[in-house]
Amino acid sequence: MTAFLIIVAIVSIVVLVFILFAPWKSVREEPKLDKTVETQLLLHRNPDEPTGEYAAVTPVGEVDDETDPAATYDDLTALDEQSSPDAES
Repeated sequence: MTAFLIIVAIVSIVVLVFILFAPWKSVREEPKLDKTVETQLLLHRNPDEPTGEYAAVTPVGEVDDETDPAATYDDLTALDEQSSPDAES
């Protein structure tokens, strides 16, 4: 009975070694994944589905407004006082 258990243990170790080391050569021969695809797979998402991310927005050119470059903080507070409801009383 002891000999049978030793044989089973040796066969189990050999099978474990084959399971761990046999696929490594084929895995190394595969081409590398794209980083975005790899990330999607690691996050358990389908890399073929859209991610819902927005495309990059190009910057808008100069805004052509009529602001006074010499305006001060006092001008801003004066505008605020004109628009507040407390200024009417």
